[in-house]
Amino acid sequence: MILLAISKLTIYVILAVVIVLLLMGCLVILYIAIGNSLFKQIFYRPAPMPTVDRSPSEIDQSDVIGKGRNWFYTNRMEYLNVRADAIDGVKLAGYFRPSADRSSKNVLILMHGYNEHPSMCAAYAKLFMSKIQCHVIIAHERAHGMSSGKFCSYGLFESMDVNTWIDYAKKQVGEDCRIFIIGRCMGGVAALLAAQQDDFSDNVAGIIVDSVYDNFEDPLLALGRRRYKLNLSFLLKWVKRCVRIRFGFDIDMCECASKAFKIKVPILMFCGEKDHIVDPQSTRRIYDNIKAGKRMVIVDGADHLDAYNKAPALYEKEVTNFIEKCCIRLVKNGRM
Repeated sequence: MILLAISKLTIYVILAVVIVLLLMGCLVILYIAIGNSLFKQIFYRPAPMPTVDRSPSEIDQSDVIGKGRNWFYTNRMEYLNVRADAIDGVKLAGYFRPSADRSSKNVLILMHGYNEHPSMCAAYAKLFMSKIQCHVIIAHERAHGMSSGKFCSYGLFESMDVNTWIDYAKKQVGEDCRIFIIGRCMGGVAALLAAQQDDFSDNVAGIIVDSVYDNFEDPLLALGRRRYKLNLSFLLKWVKRCVRIRFGFDIDMCECASKAFKIKVPILMFCGEKDHIVDPQSTRRIYDNIKAGKRMVIVDGADHLDAYNKAPALYEKEVTNFIEKCCIRLVKNGRM
């Protein structure tokens, strides 16, 4: 009887251990499956756009950005389709609109955000062109639109593409051109990361960014809070591991604040007070570390990339003042 009791107890213990191990295995499999799904969702190329950029049948013109898109497609024939080769071989696409004054040495480069079309930048181009004669380059970010590339890197590889477009501008307008850069979210992060490099072109006269994040984790955690009502920090290690294994780089390198002190050009930053994607404090960390001329504008009630829509008069006033200060700086440096 004792042996039988021991035998039953042993069986129960073994069953309990097996059940626990099975549950742990299921949790590990579930963790990996969710991590892989999240990794693919946030890194692989967004839904591909047509290779031919046709005008949308309908454009919502209820806000500034929408009106800008309509202006872009109304004047689409004035923009030339152009190509450039990124340093790693990715074929980049973009639009180039020569200035009405062909002798102008001013160039505006626009970098859109994640899963956006370049026409989302048109309102900024229109604003800038109303203040200063300039040539305009609107980039298709890698893995977006008509640019090649299987994945985006949230500003890291895109920062190399900023330098590619700077080189393109110099070839088109001249080695003595004066370049301004405007970036939306990921495009703005790319511009700031490029500006931190020791060999960043001194042709760049100023950078304007909207809704930029300090590091890759910020928008990911915001995505979890918004879409899944979860704190996704427990998945970060797995997602980062996937990036290292499949793409061969460390996404932690896409960190903007720690080396922001290396930026030497004037910076104008916008963010929305109610941004649900990028916490204004994330932008503030970058701003606090910048040693060059800088200004940060937080727009009350504005959501992600909504500052221009929410306060157009304020936005245009700040951009105008920024252009004027950059031009004064250029004059003092004998470059204008």
